[in-house]
Amino acid sequence: MNKKINMTVTALFLVLIFGFGIAFWILPDADFSPEENRPLQTFPAVNPQSWLDGKVSSQLITYYSDQFPLRNTWLSLHGLSELGLGRGESNGVLIGQNGQLAVRRFDAYLSRLERLEDTDYYSPAHVEKGLNALIALDETLTARGIPLCVLLAPRTIDVTVGDFPYPSTLPDRLDTVIQTTLREGDVNNVELLATFRQMHEEGGYVYYRTDHHWTTKGAYVAYAAVMKSWGLEHEILPEEAFTVRTVADFYGTTHSRAGLSFIPPDTLEIWEREDDSRYTVFELSSDGTPKTVIEAGFINEKYLTEKDKYSAFLDGTHRMLFILDKETADRGESRPRLLLARDSFANSMVPFLARHFDICMVNLSGGMTNLSELANQYGCSRVLVVCNRENLITSDCVAAIE
Repeated sequence: MNKKINMTVTALFLVLIFGFGIAFWILPDADFSPEENRPLQTFPAVNPQSWLDGKVSSQLITYYSDQFPLRNTWLSLHGLSELGLGRGESNGVLIGQNGQLAVRRFDAYLSRLERLEDTDYYSPAHVEKGLNALIALDETLTARGIPLCVLLAPRTIDVTVGDFPYPSTLPDRLDTVIQTTLREGDVNNVELLATFRQMHEEGGYVYYRTDHHWTTKGAYVAYAAVMKSWGLEHEILPEEAFTVRTVADFYGTTHSRAGLSFIPPDTLEIWEREDDSRYTVFELSSDGTPKTVIEAGFINEKYLTEKDKYSAFLDGTHRMLFILDKETADRGESRPRLLLARDSFANSMVPFLARHFDICMVNLSGGMTNLSELANQYGCSRVLVVCNRENLITSDCVAAIE
């Protein structure tokens, strides 16, 4: 009897091993994961130089991981096993009250060649470098009479920390460093952590549960705070000036990373007005001619039927975009122009700001970091930097600002 059981187990083991091995080579490679919203590693190009610098070996490891058969199923099983072991997190994502998810671990930036991997801490020297770059930018712009506003958006773990058995020590320490350094540098810094925390604790829907972005309500709060910091509070449009359209079944990048299929989805909100069609979103072709991205309004509707619903705002990530009020332009009138240097957090905030400014928007992660020169080139009367604190920690996009 034991012999038959051993033979059965061995046979099943061999079937799994050889079955997955055969499937791995038969199934076509996928080049993108909608669940994780990221490109997947395809089979790397092999040449003598890539062997010598070690790129092939690391790319092969990533390739086998990304292309493994039934990868999403195995990720879900891994997440469930982590919970079953009582760890309270999966793949560096904390699981808290009411299905709240928040990234705890990341790769902190040390230099172009070095990262502090899989940590919940950061490099104080690198954060200081980024904050000092903002202070230097403010000094340059002030000399030209251009006001700067900085909004380093809190991470989900910063805002929702009370939902987890996780101390607030590190988020609070980072917040103190940011506030103190920028205040001493006399930078107009919009600080929203305390506001967002209080709103979240009171049941306000200001950050998604399954994604790392703020909700449209959170974006509105940020818009109002920026306008107040510039002394333009009398121009802020009230919440009741908008009609809210809801889109169900939104799962964000944090959900994909955690691999927990049982977490309920978010609801994405689009705040609209009847005159949205007067605004157009475009980019410039290589010869400098305008190329329309969204003809009327701020939303690319096709994304609302896909997994990456947040990319509906402004058509997702572009290196450089312009938002124009067509009716004002057609009358030959001009509006103040805002240079917005941002990451994706700003995308859901732009529809509010565009009611007051024509906007030149650059992606900090795309190397568009010479903001003083860009402000001069495009005739911008104000500069706004909106960047999530995770990018301050994990990349050099803020430290490269000049």
